[in-house]
Amino acid sequence: MSAKEYILHYVELKPMLAFFLITLLLLVICVSIIVLVVSLSAHGVTTMYKKDYFYIRSSELVERFYEMIFSGSSILSFLASYYIIERFVTEGSFRVFWDDHSDLLLLGMIITSCLLNTFLDRVLIPLRNIDKEEKASVRMIAMLYVILIFVYIKFIKENNNYDGFITYFLGLMIGRFVYFDASFGDFIASVKRAGQNLPLMVMGLAYLGIMCYIGFGSKYLLISNGVLVSTFIAHIFMVIAILIIHNTNVLRMIFRPTDKNSDGN
Repeated sequence: MSAKEYILHYVELKPMLAFFLITLLLLVICVSIIVLVVSLSAHGVTTMYKKDYFYIRSSELVERFYEMIFSGSSILSFLASYYIIERFVTEGSFRVFWDDHSDLLLLGMIITSCLLNTFLDRVLIPLRNIDKEEKASVRMIAMLYVILIFVYIKFIKENNNYDGFITYFLGLMIGRFVYFDASFGDFIASVKRAGQNLPLMVMGLAYLGIMCYIGFGSKYLLISNGVLVSTFIAHIFMVIAILIIHNTNVLRMIFRPTDKNSDGN
């Protein structure tokens, strides 16, 4: 199939809407699980503070989950772009330019993916209930999230085309935890902060896994264009689903914040 044929396949209305409705339903289930867990943990909180605890904790965990999806999507965006160029752009002046400057262009893609992440969590859907440090810890765990996706592609799909990407991201993730002037205490603190998001990572992988199982099974997601590209397409649907859930204010109705917490959130 040509690039145009792949595009026409993915924008076919009926299968596209069916896949999106599944994505939306799965997101609602993920958010509901978070809300349920927080509700259960609130039983030990003093009654007068329970409502505030429920709102603050639920909002924080939901936004951490959103941030992980945003970060994973941003990382996959430049990896999928790199793969598409290598796969479909085989001749012409751009191919010559790409072959001569691919390392520099890849660096530009990485920077662009960082800007995309910032656009998603600050402009498209402002995440106001988590601070910069919390976002950084989620972005660290999102790198592990992407590496596990690669592991799935390599060992479950038995596809060795991404071995270089796996090695690259292992080094990049280690670099995020162990940097030039980091002390052992800094390393432990980084690991602890990132580790707090492991349950959300597991949920995100389950979310993506179900989407891929349904998508590949229904032939909406295609293996022929690269499993990595199809995984990124699934993430695009996830981001759109988050945007819809966010703008419907469903969470505000569920959390029912007190007056002091509803201002500016």
